[in-house]
Amino acid sequence: MSQELQIYQARLDISPIEVDRLWRFLSEDERSRANQFKRAHLKRNFVAARGNLRELLARWLGCEPQEIRFNYSDRGKPYLQNLSPSEAIYFNLAHSQDLALYVLSRHSDVGIDLEYINPNCDVMGIAGRYFLPSEQKIISALGDRQQQQLAFYRLWTLKEAYGKATGQGIANLLDAIDVSLCLERPLGEVLEIAGWSLNLLNTDELAIAPSYAAALCKQANRE
Repeated sequence: MSQELQIYQARLDISPIEVDRLWRFLSEDERSRANQFKRAHLKRNFVAARGNLRELLARWLGCEPQEIRFNYSDRGKPYLQNLSPSEAIYFNLAHSQDLALYVLSRHSDVGIDLEYINPNCDVMGIAGRYFLPSEQKIISALGDRQQQQLAFYRLWTLKEAYGKATGQGIANLLDAIDVSLCLERPLGEVLEIAGWSLNLLNTDELAIAPSYAAALCKQANRE
């Protein structure tokens, strides 16, 4: 991975002491959002995810985590406030269950997604409703249910990462982009779509359990 683009991971099932430490970094808006969660573990995960993001960005920017200010696009994508183009840092985060992935880049808008592979998910039903016929065909051709689940979640993370990188979100992309070629290529090999580079992440290399799927998207031809 380039020094100009780095992927990090963090556990979200942290101790109450760590929650209190990270809470001090959050803005009033973030604290308000955290307090809206009714379940304690969801509030904890939100605080951990945002607090860790602030610490990572602060390390890259050379400032204190609580000094960071965010703005948001019309679709809710966060970006850093008051930075010149030469100072810009692009970032994205994803979390599933009690695990989070972060990607930071100096030169390219980025999107990352992480999904826990739910063994009880009706992947064929969802794929039949939302995915392209070419993608449905690849999934259904896999006779083994476990392989079908892995293929489905890999396709989903690719589309989600693309939607997050481009700022479009996933809602209008599920049947609009065909990412099935990524399943036919070696893990990690890049697929380019409309000026964006997509690839599946190797969970073994990231030391993530095989019960997860993950994908990355960034602008093509930019580190």
